[in-house]
Amino acid sequence: MQEEISKHSRKIYKTVKDPKHTFSEKAKEITIEIFIIVFAVSLSIWLHGWSEHRHEQKEANKFLKELNEDLAADIKVLEENKNTATMLNNDYKFMLALKKNKTSDSLIGSHTNFSLLSTNFNVGRYEGFKSSGKIGTIEDDKIKNKILSYYQQTIPNLTSRVNFINAEQLRILDVDAGNLSLNDVYTTQRMQSKYFNLQYNTNSLIATYEEVIKQLNEIILENKKKE
Repeated sequence: MQEEISKHSRKIYKTVKDPKHTFSEKAKEITIEIFIIVFAVSLSIWLHGWSEHRHEQKEANKFLKELNEDLAADIKVLEENKNTATMLNNDYKFMLALKKNKTSDSLIGSHTNFSLLSTNFNVGRYEGFKSSGKIGTIEDDKIKNKILSYYQQTIPNLTSRVNFINAEQLRILDVDAGNLSLNDVYTTQRMQSKYFNLQYNTNSLIATYEEVIKQLNEIILENKKKE
């Protein structure tokens, strides 16, 4: 391209210096050469932009396709967490009913098992794509906004809530019963309050898991349409 511009620039210079041409002839030839240069530069810019845009879309589509693998893995984490939270919630309900029913320590003991919920989501691919400044190359605003919402809002929110539930479970696990029966330990106002909070937060978390799983399946489906 640079060579072509130089070629036509030299032709303009020669035309200006050529004493055999009249002013009107020179003006006509110069105008033609300038038009050729402008057209060539504009075409070059357009082709470069088109090529760059095509490359960006190829990368964006590759990212969306691979992101489906991460989202599918996250769905498994969410499903496992939901099942664990449901199991825990059943134990919480049992503990909250202790005040109404005198229960043996052996039966109570079977409902004191704790399971820590996972926050091991697959964020590496997303973070890499985002840090490279390429999120904006996803042209479908609906998909882009859903992806941003999931990684920027949903995951931090889930992590915060799971960390709270896990921490509360560990605090209960650290309680020293001493010589008291399990029934006496778990029917205190303090312990009942902890289980009430756990049940409330776990119920809400289970509902959130179901909603997030639904949203991720929608994103996966939309991404597959672009393959």
